[in-house]
Amino acid sequence: AVYLLDRRWRRLQTHYEQVTGVMNESHAFSLNLVRHFMPSFKVAKYQFRGMKAKKNTAGVEFDNLGLVLPNGRRVLSGVTGRFEAGRMCAIMGPSGAGKTTFMNTLCGKATYGQMVGSMKINGQETNPQDLKGFTGFVPQDDIVHQDLTVREQIQFSARLRGDRRFSGSRVELITEDVLNVMQIDHIQNSIVGSVEHRGISGGQRKRVNIGLELAAEPSLLFLDEPTSGLDATSSLAVCLSLKKMCQLGMTSIMVIHQPRYSLFTLFDDVLLLGKGGETVYLGSSLGAKEYFEGLGFEMPRNENPADWFMDVLSGEVQNPKIPNFKPEQLFDIWRTHAADGGGAENADLENADLEGQQQQACVRLCASRSRMLSPEDDKMVLAQKLEEEWNSVDFNNDGVMDADELRQLLSHCASMRPDEKVVCEIMARMAGDGAKEVTKRQFLDYLCSLSGDVANDEMLRELSETGDTGLQLSGLSAKVPESEEESAASSSESTSSAPYSGSLAQSSTLEELTVQKRGFLRQLQILTLRRLVQWWRMNRQRAIFFAALGMGGVVLAVLDGFIVKSQRWDAMTYLNLHTCLALLLSIFCLNVFGNDQPVFWRESASGINVSAYHLSKVLVNTVDIAVQTFLFTSIYYLIRQPFIPYWEFIIPFLFTAYAASGWGYLVSTVVPPQHGPFIVSLVSFIICGLLGNPATLANFFEIPVMKLCVSLVSITRWSVQMSFVIGNDYLQPEPTDVRDQVMLDVYKQIYMKEGTTEGQDIGHSCIALFGMGLALRFFSYLGLRFMNRSKQV
Repeated sequence: AVYLLDRRWRRLQTHYEQVTGVMNESHAFSLNLVRHFMPSFKVAKYQFRGMKAKKNTAGVEFDNLGLVLPNGRRVLSGVTGRFEAGRMCAIMGPSGAGKTTFMNTLCGKATYGQMVGSMKINGQETNPQDLKGFTGFVPQDDIVHQDLTVREQIQFSARLRGDRRFSGSRVELITEDVLNVMQIDHIQNSIVGSVEHRGISGGQRKRVNIGLELAAEPSLLFLDEPTSGLDATSSLAVCLSLKKMCQLGMTSIMVIHQPRYSLFTLFDDVLLLGKGGETVYLGSSLGAKEYFEGLGFEMPRNENPADWFMDVLSGEVQNPKIPNFKPEQLFDIWRTHAADGGGAENADLENADLEGQQQQACVRLCASRSRMLSPEDDKMVLAQKLEEEWNSVDFNNDGVMDADELRQLLSHCASMRPDEKVVCEIMARMAGDGAKEVTKRQFLDYLCSLSGDVANDEMLRELSETGDTGLQLSGLSAKVPESEEESAASSSESTSSAPYSGSLAQSSTLEELTVQKRGFLRQLQILTLRRLVQWWRMNRQRAIFFAALGMGGVVLAVLDGFIVKSQRWDAMTYLNLHTCLALLLSIFCLNVFGNDQPVFWRESASGINVSAYHLSKVLVNTVDIAVQTFLFTSIYYLIRQPFIPYWEFIIPFLFTAYAASGWGYLVSTVVPPQHGPFIVSLVSFIICGLLGNPATLANFFEIPVMKLCVSLVSITRWSVQMSFVIGNDYLQPEPTDVRDQVMLDVYKQIYMKEGTTEGQDIGHSCIALFGMGLALRFFSYLGLRFMNRSKQV
């Protein structure tokens, strides 16, 4: 069944990859169409099909923000300012300036100290802990699932962390958006891999790391050095992708280390911190150079301004206007500058005025050369061009364009013949799913819609009407106006339907920003599917444990049957069997929660339901437990021939496996992974080999407290009893040797109580082992949830 599920899953992922190719080719052919009719018409290189402009955006304000360590030392001091909604902001500074500390304080991850000062979201005072519902955090280390493909990583993140109201179609479109924006669509079915088993490259892995957060569509995204380890070109590509997301209203705040100047100027705002964690500058990235030169610093020619800023903050650059200059003086200079009205509070307004003046100057310059065309004018010109050439496009002059005519037009515009699936995709975007022909109006409306960052074609509109995407496109029409009056009306409406408006941020409360996450049952379903996909790809590691279990069964069977030649009813034989199985299975179960702890901490911090996560892993691992128990017992059974029906022989071992796996889960959640095998081996030796030994069990039973302790923690105290009672019932042993007779009587006194039947003895053992396994699983859940809490925020 799992094999068939895996085959179906692989076919589905291959289908998605083909769909991605068709969608990208369709958009490329569509752009060629626009360039053919009007080369000057502005079009978007990529259009979002699942994501849309945010109605609720998040602007961050912080006043006198600082962090005090438990020893009283202040590592961040009096940082005041704001990051406006929908902007890409950078935090920079030399080593020891507290860049990461500031960002961790802002997003609530600085659990190692006490935050002082205050922060606001859209003017509403709040605590960092209240941001979890609408923020994302990209760690510096690439914490991803090593055994999932690139697409699966993004896909499961979107399913788990996206809005619960999103349909499956919307989630897949969001996945496509992330893959394309992060430029990893060409490797979407490649396993990410690890250091031992290399998969994708380091730069691609970094993009997947960021894409996991983008798939959740956060309103506020924090990134800890997202370009570390990347070359300059890859760093620029990553920041361009994030800039694209900011166009939809996402606020991006990142710590970045000495970028090249072309990358530095991509940031809307930059916060420069000096050593000691105090503000040196907060404002436009383009205004930083002017600010420092205004203080008297002189930047050498051909110097990277971003590197020069770091030299100034470190005190490596002298100031002719300030004798005996020290970097600490920059803090007071900035405070004076901010107090005089030139600080962060008015920086955005000044930048907006500056940009407005630049745009007006550009408009006047262009107007002196030629008449400026508004977007509406562009659409009117495009409509006129299409009207003039429609007859040459409509070859049979029937007033509509069929698939063959569209294919010929696409071939002419792109100098290459499109695939049939591409033609069908473009026709569906123009006229709706299943369309056989396209009217002139539909053709023009589609071409005009290519100018926006968010796709608005007929296919998405149909899906929206049926509720398959969760998109609301009815208010984003890109149709061409037919008259000057309609053109004026559409011009006024275009302002209200713009992808992002900063004024919305002030009306967005925390409740409006918070994403409605999926409930326990839905998350359990998604996490179980993800675990099954991972489970099937662990066959190589699983084979090693299967071989160890099989070898253990062979060795014990040979020893008992041919070397030691122990009695088939001997309780010590059962003790060795159950202890061996418990030890191997508990070690195997350490991998369930111990191997991917950093991934769990990241997902828990993002709001994943811990109960669903724990249960999904336990449920899937139950398959392994059952299969390995069957393998171990069947090999021993075939060689040893215990003269007991197999279905009764295996029952005690199933309960042993259930309880022993609980110990593996518990140890893996409370003990560091490197110590897990040693701890679980020691535990198994004590609770199985020592406390459950029939030779000493009678002594334990003489002390009530010791009897209670042994009964609560020892697996073999109950499992050996089950095996012995079942074996005694079928074998009916009557040993002739006096020593064997004495041993048999001792076993009966221990395991077969007077006044109870065989069924009652077995029933008590089943209840005890089931309760033990259940309790251990519950304690492992508590360990998963409450251990390492500082890493789950």
